[in-house]
Amino acid sequence: MVKYRLGVDMSPLDKPNQPYTNSTRSYASPMPDFIPDISIRGESWDQLVQNRGIRFIHKLAAPCPNMKRLNDNNHDPECSFCDGSQILYIQEKEIMGTFTNNSLEKLFEVQGVWEIGTAVISFPTEYSDTEQADFNIFDKLICPDFQIRLTDLKEYEPNSSNAMSMKYPIIRVSDMTSVVNGAIKKYIQGVDFTIVDGNVVWVSGRSPSYNNIEEIGEVLSITYSANPVYNVLQNMHEIRATQQMVNGQKVAKRLPQHVLVKRDFLFKPDSKEL
Repeated sequence: MVKYRLGVDMSPLDKPNQPYTNSTRSYASPMPDFIPDISIRGESWDQLVQNRGIRFIHKLAAPCPNMKRLNDNNHDPECSFCDGSQILYIQEKEIMGTFTNNSLEKLFEVQGVWEIGTAVISFPTEYSDTEQADFNIFDKLICPDFQIRLTDLKEYEPNSSNAMSMKYPIIRVSDMTSVVNGAIKKYIQGVDFTIVDGNVVWVSGRSPSYNNIEEIGEVLSITYSANPVYNVLQNMHEIRATQQMVNGQKVAKRLPQHVLVKRDFLFKPDSKEL
């Protein structure tokens, strides 16, 4: 039995030295004598995203501190700073990005569930002002140049501003319908209401009905257009970096980032995915 002792060098392997006979059809190697630096250049991808990507508004998330103590997590459920979500958005930055993988479903045979509304977005290493771009869980990403169709049910409640808000700022209302006395009733933008700062503002005398005694308002089915909003679930790489030659010296270099996101209307903070 051969015994190995720590700290004692083993005999090195012999290097291969067997000569081979040249073939009569051999040609000179196309490989250069000197192989240049082949490190991944993140700038190339950044330029591609800048030229071919789309705009995103990146909202950086942080825990909302509107609570009395930490040990019982007694966050104000009616907090006006975070709308009760316990997530405070502390900064907004514009950045270009591109969808590298729109996934309408997970591998059903692997996960056993359909996963709608997830995607992978690639972002450059920096914002346009050269500040380093960094993404984390619960960050929001808004596409300001694109619109999607959303639907919602709202119960009318009168207020001093005569306005009604939806989950997302409204760009345009395609349809607003209610059922009154067994009949369909339609509300028309520009006739019954206008859109101001993303909210429905009722024209005087054209608002839905409200029962003051029972405190019940007319139920409205609303179809509207808004900018799509995504929530960051995770980074696809913990730290994505390489080495790069700069002025003849190798330096560490961040690479573009891939971020897994999910459409906000399908997002649940207590999801098992998180």
